[in-house]
Amino acid sequence: MPASKELRAIIDAIPPDFADPAADYLAVRAMFAPFHSRPVSEHLQVRLLEYGGVRCGDYALEAHSSHRVAFHCHGGAFVSTPLDEYHFYAEMIARHTDCRVVMPDYRLAPEHPYPAAHDDCFNAYCGLVESGVEPRNIVLIGESCGGSLAVGLLLRLRDAGLPMPACFVSLTGWFDLSVSEEIGERGDPVLTPEWVRNRGRDYVAGKIALDDPRVSPAFADLTGLPPLYLQVGQFDTVGNGAARLAVNALHCGVEATMESWPGMIQGWHGLVNEQVPEAVAAWERIRAYIVHNAG
Repeated sequence: MPASKELRAIIDAIPPDFADPAADYLAVRAMFAPFHSRPVSEHLQVRLLEYGGVRCGDYALEAHSSHRVAFHCHGGAFVSTPLDEYHFYAEMIARHTDCRVVMPDYRLAPEHPYPAAHDDCFNAYCGLVESGVEPRNIVLIGESCGGSLAVGLLLRLRDAGLPMPACFVSLTGWFDLSVSEEIGERGDPVLTPEWVRNRGRDYVAGKIALDDPRVSPAFADLTGLPPLYLQVGQFDTVGNGAARLAVNALHCGVEATMESWPGMIQGWHGLVNEQVPEAVAAWERIRAYIVHNAG
């Protein structure tokens, strides 16, 4: 199934050098800035708090009625984007899931390499639970590189014997930093495998291998994790890592559901405000999954 005309128009407007493999982290931040720094509505309540010593955004829409909390590990290829430039994504999650949203302002690479972001997400989640939020009411969401951070959080909670969230939702999550299996027929028109690997290198900083299970949970022992719901685009550069994670999860006895969306690319969920029909449909399925699995 080809992409909708709305999505095609957005893709066609992206410069051909959008994800230049030679770009450094500063160029990546500049590249993402106009996409991430979007206005939010007056109906979004934004509180900047600390959970577990980590600065977080705590968001709710005025019409919010659910007791569920979405703990969101945001994307940005580990090097971008600071919380203050990412409020729009929290509003998008809140609007389409009816959840309160908590998003940690984790430290960015390369100034703060591994395990800084993983540590911040873990500490923020634990602080949220300590604040009185029941884990059974928490939905863990990971977008792009936030997928690695989110599943890494689950593994750390499991190993520490701490309560885990009700379920995990992946929005084109990146679970294999090495991109060891590339899309065969045609790659993502936005992100190239080498660009993605370079962002992984920015994060690991030579401390561990790109395919180390601590940063690439597609290769980890996933035994004991909560249910996983993975949405991936047909042409997503990191999509095969999600497929590997799903198969691995099933082999470990974990409930896992993966959907490959025809014609979709990395990050299409973020285009829901542009009324891209595939993004609208994806969020409808995510909301149904959350209602069924959390709280």
